[in-house]
Amino acid sequence: MGALAGLVSVVPEAGRLWSLIPMVAVLLMFELAGRPLRLVQNRRLVPQEVIPRSRFEGPFQFGFEMGTGVRTFTPTALPHALVLTIILMGGIGPGVLAGLGFGLGRVLMPLTRSLSGDPQGWDHHLLRWLAWVGRLCAAGFLLALLVLLDGWT
Repeated sequence: MGALAGLVSVVPEAGRLWSLIPMVAVLLMFELAGRPLRLVQNRRLVPQEVIPRSRFEGPFQFGFEMGTGVRTFTPTALPHALVLTIILMGGIGPGVLAGLGFGLGRVLMPLTRSLSGDPQGWDHHLLRWLAWVGRLCAAGFLLALLVLLDGWT
């Protein structure tokens, strides 16, 4: 994202903002309606066997494949909206915050599932409320985007 953001930075800020708004608006409208767009993704998970491969190579490969989307499954288009926002309007601060937020989000789901005491029940509960989870995340994304864009005005 950093390299792309650097290349795009030659475009005037107003042009980047006005190209970002319609793209993110479409993604958010579908998300808030509970009908997320199915965007490009490799609908496979990283095999667990990758992690113990070695002390460095396995975890690095796992993180690379998850972080870059080489192998991932996303039930929402919000990561695409985040990538667009960071590339077109971000910077080091929003990029670091996005990375921290992504990491927190990746750890919260398996942590809450394992602490629930009933992982299968947790799965069923999540599937029942998935549209509302998406809407809540989209509303949070919209709020964060407005705060970010407010910093540019």
